[in-house]
Amino acid sequence: MAYTRGNLAVKEQSAEKAARRYRETTKVVLRRSALPTKEKLLYLMTIIFCATVASVIVFQYAHIYEVNKNIQSMDSETASIKKQTTQNEIRKYSLQDQIVERATALGYIEPTDTAPIQVSRVKGTEATTSTTDETQGK
Repeated sequence: MAYTRGNLAVKEQSAEKAARRYRETTKVVLRRSALPTKEKLLYLMTIIFCATVASVIVFQYAHIYEVNKNIQSMDSETASIKKQTTQNEIRKYSLQDQIVERATALGYIEPTDTAPIQVSRVKGTEATTSTTDETQGK
């Protein structure tokens, strides 16, 4: 005997099998009507339009990205050129300070005559002789 819900005194009953009823079933087939040609063309044109707009937006963003990249490279190049310029200016000033010391070390002396020397910018022997004649006449 089987143990049924805590009571062994219950008589075991076999489960009644219900007679299966067969019923005739019919399957309803819904036939979808095809889309009209104009509606198909409308959907196709809508998809093409959306794809065109999306590609234009993507190309604009790509162009903006390229321009920003060029700006950043120009900025970094400008910064490096400014840095090099300041280094060259510092070097120039330090060399200007060393000119007098180096000249005296090499044996050069400062001119005692304060009259400036006039040199003509015209090429040729006549211009140089005329300037030498003018300086000798004075």
